[in-house]
Amino acid sequence: MDGGRIAVGGTELYAAVEGRGPPVLFIPGFTLDHRMWDDQRALADAHRLVRLDPRGFGRSALPDGTRYRHADDAAALLSALGLGPACVVGHSIGAHQALELALEHPDRVSSLVLVCTSGLGGMRFPEEIHDLFAAVKRAAREEGIDAAKAIWRRGSWFGAARRRADLGRRLDEILADYSAFHWTHENPVAFADPPPCDRLEEIGVPTLVVTGEEDLPYNAEVGRVLIARIAGAREVRLPSGHLPSMEAPGPFNAALRGFLQGA
Repeated sequence: MDGGRIAVGGTELYAAVEGRGPPVLFIPGFTLDHRMWDDQRALADAHRLVRLDPRGFGRSALPDGTRYRHADDAAALLSALGLGPACVVGHSIGAHQALELALEHPDRVSSLVLVCTSGLGGMRFPEEIHDLFAAVKRAAREEGIDAAKAIWRRGSWFGAARRRADLGRRLDEILADYSAFHWTHENPVAFADPPPCDRLEEIGVPTLVVTGEEDLPYNAEVGRVLIARIAGAREVRLPSGHLPSMEAPGPFNAALRGFLQGA
């Protein structure tokens, strides 16, 4: 397996890279990292897989106070790796980053797979999620990072996965390595302007929207908006909660492989 920490855009980003064929870039959800896509390594038989840790997550460098954009980081990484347009697979807030990448750097994106998307502007998080973020940040500030992580791991987004002991252990291993930077610092990240929620009709690449049968109603509603407003987008609904790539890797990989072949 290739990859490692790669100097791009004034920072260092970690990417696990393997396989041969058309490139696929994987972007994880919040507090997660490239390991959430371990089960998708099976696709390396036909594709060049790039499993990214965005700035501030996993093994990538922390933000240093300089303004940055995740979309710019991802585009620079693909350039540094010498890869052409990629299918971009994003999970949760990583799916929102994938949308920004497709809109801000369309030459870098050949197709999109949006998995249990979160953070789409104009759609308010449910109160339970607002309360979760508030409790985690308060605990990180007043009690320490371990206390904050103990609250986060009980969040409803992880409920279905944590019913399985093996997935609970995998999630705990990833969470243990999360820096908690975003709970203890002001993140100097910048976002696309105008935001993706105002520009979904501009998406011009094949798009697959993946939803989980047991995911939050909020995420299901985001999925319906994406289907309605991205031309030609289609949905695959899988027997999982918020983490179909981990909870239902067989059906997820089959859906992804079929989409990649068609796209």
